[in-house]
Amino acid sequence: MDEFIASAVGEHSKTLVKQRNYLLRAYGEERLNYAKVLARKLPIGSGAMESLIRQVVNLKMKEKSEFWLKENAEIILHLCCQWIAGSWHNLCNSIFTSFIDLQTV
Repeated sequence: MDEFIASAVGEHSKTLVKQRNYLLRAYGEERLNYAKVLARKLPIGSGAMESLIRQVVNLKMKEKSEFWLKENAEIILHLCCQWIAGSWHNLCNSIFTSFIDLQTV
C-alpha cells in the first residue's frame, strides 16, 4: 500500500493517505472486525440501510408534486428516521428538556 501511495502525486496522494489512515484507525477500533460482527449475528451488508433509505426517502419524501428545500428535507428525514426507529418519545423529551433548560437560564 505504501508503495502505491508513494507513486501518487499531489491531491491524489493526500486522498490515498487520508483513506489509508481512516481504514487503519477503523481497524484499530475494531470497526472492521467482520468475524466478531458475524459471530454476534449482526448484519454486515448494506441491505437494511438501503431499505430504510427507500422507505423514508423515496416513499415519504418524493410524493407527487412535493418539493423540498434542502434544509427542510433534512429535518423531515431526521424526524421520519426517529419515528421509524422507535425513538420519537426520546427525541421529544430531549427537545422539551432543552427548551425548559433554556427558559431557566
